[in-house]
Amino acid sequence: MSFLIAKQPIFNKEGKRVAFEVFLRKKDNMYEYPKSVPYSRATYIIMEIILEQGIDRVGEGKRVMINVSLDSLINKAIESLNPKKLIIEIIEPQIPVGEIIYRQIVSIMEKYAHEGVIFSVDESQLNNERIAGLLDKVHIISVDVKKLNQKVVEMAKAKGKTLLISKIENEIEYEKAKSVGDLFQGIYLDSPFVLKEFQTAPYLKHTLLRLMATVHTAQSPKEVANLIATDVGMSAKILRLVNSAYYSPIKEIKSLEQACAMIGLKSLKNFLLVLAMNDYMSVENPELWKKSLIRAVIAQKIAEIINTKYESDAYVIGLFSLIEEILHTDKIAFLKEVNISQEIIDGYTGKNVALRSILDYSIVLEESLKDILTTQDPTKVDAILNLEKLTGINRQTLVYIAKSAYDFAESVIRV
Repeated sequence: MSFLIAKQPIFNKEGKRVAFEVFLRKKDNMYEYPKSVPYSRATYIIMEIILEQGIDRVGEGKRVMINVSLDSLINKAIESLNPKKLIIEIIEPQIPVGEIIYRQIVSIMEKYAHEGVIFSVDESQLNNERIAGLLDKVHIISVDVKKLNQKVVEMAKAKGKTLLISKIENEIEYEKAKSVGDLFQGIYLDSPFVLKEFQTAPYLKHTLLRLMATVHTAQSPKEVANLIATDVGMSAKILRLVNSAYYSPIKEIKSLEQACAMIGLKSLKNFLLVLAMNDYMSVENPELWKKSLIRAVIAQKIAEIINTKYESDAYVIGLFSLIEEILHTDKIAFLKEVNISQEIIDGYTGKNVALRSILDYSIVLEESLKDILTTQDPTKVDAILNLEKLTGINRQTLVYIAKSAYDFAESVIRV
């Protein structure tokens, strides 16, 4: 999928540009947010573009405003931007924010404000109790001109906040806004314009490489837990997974370190790889993405039995086996773009015969799942009998591999 990164100026009462808001939009509609992209992911994409182009260039020497979901405020990636050139508009969290995380958020906002960050919040977000509780730390209240009323104006003035009035489309709205507001934005004043157009893959490359590099160099689950702890959304997903029916812990796991230890370093590597891609892919292609994940688990389990040398590579080759259908891109070109090893690429092309065979076995087993799950005696399914001869793996084990891979994929996709 293609996206646009756009920016739109914010003006003061004198008509001077004082800041630029930077946001993600659909390629074919400058005014529509792509709902398939989680807000937290959009923030990271935008930050990457700002870092690439430079915040001074993007903001033309002025401040730059970005939207950040409440739960993403504690992510350390924000620290890479110059605080004295940054406005953070806080938007609704994507996961429930508990008391411990909330206290962290308050502490981080105080730190950022001390360093020069300006915080903004839309008046519609004040319905959220957690966000409303941060009002004393916010500098700007923004409001859609069509929702502008005396109550909002009085509240902003009483709290000593700057009032930003947005989505101004005509002179009448502008005159109304100027009579009560401090800052102004809308197509009547200046339309948004494109900073950059891009595909999903470049973002995917960044995320995959960061996660894969960290996990490959980690010596213990604790190191990985420390990485995951910097991302609230990922932390929640890990804890939900480890407390799911697939793992069935005796008691609820609440510690990230404990969760990572239970999953194990090898499985963590694979799961983080899935999470890095899942937010984009599962939205548009949930069934294809689930099939890929099932193939990955099957391939890894088959390799564990018949060729342990390819245990890790087998998982990756299964995971990316349907990438052409999922991303509508050339598989080999994509794999090279995200720095997948040549050995895995050789597995797809058939140059690596052993790895290609493992992939073929996993495809056959995955494509037979419907029969395996619905037949009274799955050990008599033709595909199982043929694979038993080809792989030397007994039929009961093959059935177990297929079913456990299916159960795992179901757990992960729900996370």
